[in-house]
Amino acid sequence: MSEISSIALAATDVVYVVGGAMLITVGGVNMNIGKKNEPRDLGIVFISGAIMLLIGVLFDALAGNALSAAATSVFDAILWMIGIAATIGKSNLFAMNHVLLYSGIYFLFVTALAGLTGQILLALALLFLAIQVITASLAGYRASARLQWTSGLLAIIDGALFLILSAVVALGIPPPLGIIPP
Repeated sequence: MSEISSIALAATDVVYVVGGAMLITVGGVNMNIGKKNEPRDLGIVFISGAIMLLIGVLFDALAGNALSAAATSVFDAILWMIGIAATIGKSNLFAMNHVLLYSGIYFLFVTALAGLTGQILLALALLFLAIQVITASLAGYRASARLQWTSGLLAIIDGALFLILSAVVALGIPPPLGIIPP
């Protein structure tokens, strides 16, 4: 494996670990797990995750893995959006719901691409991500606590899938469980 491929594989693994951790965090907040969820603290967590994902995006771009960099940058933008809004305490919720909806639709396309290339576990994780993000946008549009809770549950399940995927990638397991190496 070339040095560029090694960097791309490591970046992909970082993206899956950070993405899994952020999704579990989102899920816990959406399901109202815990006695106190301070928005500013949550915003700092999301901004930290966004910074780590930005590093992953840069490594993917340097390795020439454009699709991975594009998909990760969409998830990264969502983290920046939520992190900044939570930290400053103000946001345009209607615009945020639009971003979530369009991101979910984009993730459906990336899911189809992963499925067509035989990366089944990645496609499953991306499918859950797409459904979770679309559900979060619908929860925002409708101001529905039930949809927010459902979105949270989907996020926790998806976070676990991404953490499993990161272990599969780190172990070098090939598709259908693993990913196509860069």
